[in-house]
Amino acid sequence: LEEGYQIIVDTINNGGKFVIHFDVDTDGTTSGAIMTRYLLNYTDQITTVINSGKDHGIEEFDLELLDDNTTLIVVDSLNNADTYRRILSTGAQLIVLDHHKIEQELIDANLPFCLISSANNYPNPALSGAGVVFKFCQYIDSETWNDYADEFWDLAAVGLIADMSDVSEKSPENRYICHMGFTNLKNT
Repeated sequence: LEEGYQIIVDTINNGGKFVIHFDVDTDGTTSGAIMTRYLLNYTDQITTVINSGKDHGIEEFDLELLDDNTTLIVVDSLNNADTYRRILSTGAQLIVLDHHKIEQELIDANLPFCLISSANNYPNPALSGAGVVFKFCQYIDSETWNDYADEFWDLAAVGLIADMSDVSEKSPENRYICHMGFTNLKNT
């Protein structure tokens, strides 16, 4: 989280731009909406990209959108090391926010990017992509003394429900996000 936060702050402070890549399903689009709307509190230098059809991931990503003044934020889409190598070859910074298990092959590649997943070493592996992005925005708020993420409880809840994440007693964090989302509808 700290590394991702620092990349965000550095990009903003250096007048850089963000490209946010959404996955095509509801969890991916709510994840992308949270990240995009959150960053609009700091900058308008944001481009959004969404997959077409049913393809997940960023295999066909347009590298011309990237340069050494860009941070690519990929939400709800894990890919393989070769895809990330191609992206990093542009000089862009890369943050991946996801909820899927990170395969050992990707960990072993030891690539210089920020990879955050709730499926690895987080007490709530049932968090959805929208939940991960929301929690990341809350972390940025905690570091900047803001409360911008509070505008997105409802989008995080929609992502959780749409991805059929566990909302039983075994996942109190998911239940809390849903409660807060359904009682704070702001993004209808």
